[in-house]
Amino acid sequence: MEANLLEVKHLRTHFKTEDGVVPSVNGVSFSVAKGETLAIVGESGCGKSVTSLSIMGLVAPPGEVVGGEIWLEGQNLLALSKKELRKLRGNKLSMIFQEPMTSLNPVFTIGNQLGEVFRQHRQMDKKEARAHSIEMLDHVGIPNAEKIVDSFPHQLSGGMRQRVMIAMALACNPALLIADEPTTALDVTIQAQILELLKKLNKEFQTGVILITHDLGVVAEMADRVVVMYAGEVVEQADVFSLFAEPKHPYTKGLLGSLPKLDENREELDSIPGSVPNPLDMPDGCAFHPRCPAATEECKQNKPQLQEVALNHLARCFYA
Repeated sequence: MEANLLEVKHLRTHFKTEDGVVPSVNGVSFSVAKGETLAIVGESGCGKSVTSLSIMGLVAPPGEVVGGEIWLEGQNLLALSKKELRKLRGNKLSMIFQEPMTSLNPVFTIGNQLGEVFRQHRQMDKKEARAHSIEMLDHVGIPNAEKIVDSFPHQLSGGMRQRVMIAMALACNPALLIADEPTTALDVTIQAQILELLKKLNKEFQTGVILITHDLGVVAEMADRVVVMYAGEVVEQADVFSLFAEPKHPYTKGLLGSLPKLDENREELDSIPGSVPNPLDMPDGCAFHPRCPAATEECKQNKPQLQEVALNHLARCFYA
């Protein structure tokens, strides 16, 4: 069997604060195969985005990756220097951020910013970089690319800016693309177009994709496999069909239960009581037990391990 494109093993990322050390990512492990889309889902503050920033080598102080391994095509990213990581970012490893307006520089044209990727990683001159920039803008479905290449970010709509970000991320045909809530700031029709574009490019370039989201509708549409995170840990991992058909962890069941269904007539949607625990004051035992309807004394006292509960289906629960 072909080796995985990305292997994350026991990743731990902590933040040092005045109140103590916050374990934002606590022993997370998963893999991504070539051409596969892996979705990472969970509530705000569960560690999804910090996981992606850890892979990119973009965790800034007071945050720090304190343990684990991140292997990309046989190379341990955590062993690389800052200079070596800079060569990888935008080349083998790319990221699309949540809000394109804050990711694009307002004082440079689209062509200047997109062209920089080609000049930096492909050693092209300005003329070549401009031609390739126009080609990439055309590839991601931006009409009139010859004109847009000379536009500034504020002159484009939100959907167009996100397409520019996708063009920048895919410019050097990366092996791995991380998309952190890529449609959050967009309206529903533009969301659908952006997701369709990501799907098409994923198949065309055989790029491995990590999709960070809290939208389970997006997961159902896009993902091959799903990692569910809660309080900095993986609580469930399975292929997308198994996860939606037979969720094993009470947290995953709660997330799916909060979705409206066309074949059901309900006045109220289910909700998960309480909120994510304070990482500085984690409960004993299972981190989810204060919110879990099925919690027992064992859950309150002992911490469950992530284990296989069905074929290729992992869950962190004593009763899965």
